[in-house]
Amino acid sequence: MTPLSPDAPPAPYAAMTASPLLLVSVRDADEAEAALAGGADWIDLKEPHAGPLGPVARDVVNHVARRVAQRRPVSAAAGELVDWPHGTAALLGAPGISLLKLGLARCGLIDWRPQWLAAQQRIRSAGQEAVPVVYADCHRAIAPPAEDVLDLAARCGAGWVLWDTFDKSAGPLTGLVGGDQLQRQLRQARAAGLRTVVAGSLHVDSLATLPLADIDMVAVRSAACAGGRLGRVDARRVRQLKQRLSIAGTRNSP
Repeated sequence: MTPLSPDAPPAPYAAMTASPLLLVSVRDADEAEAALAGGADWIDLKEPHAGPLGPVARDVVNHVARRVAQRRPVSAAAGELVDWPHGTAALLGAPGISLLKLGLARCGLIDWRPQWLAAQQRIRSAGQEAVPVVYADCHRAIAPPAEDVLDLAARCGAGWVLWDTFDKSAGPLTGLVGGDQLQRQLRQARAAGLRTVVAGSLHVDSLATLPLADIDMVAVRSAACAGGRLGRVDARRVRQLKQRLSIAGTRNSP
C-alpha cells in the first residue's frame, strides 16, 4: 500500500516480548500505582464514566505522569473522532503521554478519512501518535468496518491499531467477533507493519481464547477492577491477569 503520508515516522516500541504486553486502563494516580504493583506493562488513562474512550482531565494526566515517572509507557483515551478535539485538547502534548486512542463511532455514514488525517497530523505535531480503533460492534457504534480502518491505518503510517467494543453492556469482544475473523484482521494489521492491541470487556478466561501469537498487547479495565469497570483497579487482579497472560501466551506461541 502507498502511505498517505510519505514522512510518517516508524512505529514506536518496535521490540515486543514473546507474550503480549498487559495494558491496564486507570482513572487516576492511585489506580496507576495499583496497576504497576500488579505488574502492568503499560498504563492507559481513561474515564469509564465518560464512555468507551472517555478522556480524563488534565490534572489527572499530570498526577499520573508524576507518579508513573517514566516507569512505564502511558497512553490515553481521547474520545471519538467526530468530537475531536472538543474536550480532549488538554491531552495534546501532555507530559509522558505517547499515544492517543481515537474511536470511530458515528463515522460509518460519513467520509471520516480527511478528519482522521487532520487529527493525526495535529497529534503528531504535539509529539504523540494517534491510534485508530476497530469497534467489534461497529453496527452499534455506526463505525466503519475493520477492513476500512486497517486500510487507512496502513496507508497513513499509524503505529498501532486497537480492537475494542463500543457498547460495554454487549459482552466481551470474544463474543462479538469470531476467533478466525479476529485472527485474519490481526494478521492483516501485522503484515502492514502495525502493532496490535486487543481490548473489549475481556476477562481472565478470555485470554486463552485469543490468538495471542498475533497480538502485541492486551488491554483491560473491568477484569483488573474490584467491582467491575466502574470499580477500582486492584493490584491482585492485575497480577493474576499478568500471570495468566504469560501462561496463555506461552501455550499459543507458534
